[in-house]
Amino acid sequence: MKALILTLLLASPAPAAPPEVEKELAVAVTRIYDLEFDAAERACAEFGAKHPGHPGAPFYAAVVAYQRWITEGMVSPAAYAAVESRLAETERAAQALLPKEPALANYYLGAAHGFQARAHAGRRRFVKAVPAASAAVRHLNKALALDPTLDDAALGLGMYHYFGARMPSGARPFAKLLAGEAPDKDRGLAMLRRVAASHGTAREEARSVLAMILSREGAEGWAEADALLAELVARHPRNPLFRLRRAWLAAKRGDYDRSIELYDAEGRWPDEHADPLRSRVRAWALYRAAEVRALQGRGHETDRLLDRLDGLALPKGVKDWALLRRGNARDLAGDHAAAARAYAAVQDKAARALARRYLRAPFPAGPVEFMPFFTGY
Repeated sequence: MKALILTLLLASPAPAAPPEVEKELAVAVTRIYDLEFDAAERACAEFGAKHPGHPGAPFYAAVVAYQRWITEGMVSPAAYAAVESRLAETERAAQALLPKEPALANYYLGAAHGFQARAHAGRRRFVKAVPAASAAVRHLNKALALDPTLDDAALGLGMYHYFGARMPSGARPFAKLLAGEAPDKDRGLAMLRRVAASHGTAREEARSVLAMILSREGAEGWAEADALLAELVARHPRNPLFRLRRAWLAAKRGDYDRSIELYDAEGRWPDEHADPLRSRVRAWALYRAAEVRALQGRGHETDRLLDRLDGLALPKGVKDWALLRRGNARDLAGDHAAAARAYAAVQDKAARALARRYLRAPFPAGPVEFMPFFTGY
C-alpha cells in the first residue's frame, strides 16, 4: 500500500493558465524552487489580489507552506495546518470555477487532491492518501480530456504512469482499480518528455522529475540526467537538492573526482541557508563526500570528513550510514575487528543489509553501493 501511494503523489505542478497569468504565477514557482519562501508567499498574495478567486494563489501558498514544513524538519503542527488550510481554499476556489472554466478547475482540483495525498504520505497517513490520490488522477484525466494542451495535467499523469508501472506486479491491478487505468511506463516517460520539451512553467518540474528518473535508471540515461541537473543547478543555485543529486550521479557514473568537487563538503556554499537547513545540507555534503572517499579507498579522508558531522543536525539515516563508512575505513586500515563493531551498530535497514555483506566480504571486496538519494533535506 505504501509503495502504491508514493507512486500516485503528484509533484508541485506548474500553473495551467493563459500565458500572461502563467507568467505571473511563474514568479511564485521560481521562488519556491529557490527556497525563498517569504518572497514566494508575497508573490502568491499579490497574484491573489490581482486575480481574486483564482485557485492558483492558495494552491501555491500551500506548496510554500509544505516546503517550509519540510525544511523545518516536518515537526511543526502550525506549518502543516497551513498546508491543509490552503489546500481546502484551493478546492473551494476550483469548485466555484467549474461552470466557467471546467478544464482549469479540474486541473486545480487534481493538483489540490494530489498535493493532499503527498502531504498525507509525508506524515505516513497512507490510508488518508488513497482517496486523495484517486481523486487527483480522476480530475487530471478529466482536465486533459477537456483540454489536451494542458501540459500541467500531463505532468501529473505522466508521473502516475511511470512510477505506477515500477510497482511490484501484484500491486498494479490495485493501481488500475484506484486510478481507473493501468500504469504504463513508456506512456509515462513520453508524457514527461513532452512537458519537459514545452515552454511553459510545467517544463521546470518535468525536467526535475526526469532528472530524478534518469539518474536512477540504467547508465544509458545518466548523461541526459546530468545535463538536466546542470541546467537546474544553474537556474536554482540556492536549492541544494539539485547540486547534491548531480554530485551523487557523478559518483554513480564513476567520476569520483567530479563528485567530490560538486559536493565541496568543506566549502562555504551550505552557509547560504539558514539553520536548520544549513546544518542538514552541510551534513549531506560531508557524508556523501566521505562515502566517495571510502569507495576510492581513502579511509583516512573518510574518517576526517565523518568527524565533521559532530554537532550537525543529521538527516534521517545519516548516522547509521556514517557508521557503515566508519567500518569501511577500519577495513581499509586492516582493523577488521573494529570494522565489525561498527557494522554491528548499524540500525538503518538498508545500511544494515550492506553491513552484513561487508562482514562476509570485508570492504573493499564487498559491494560498491551508495546510500539511496532522498528528496528531502
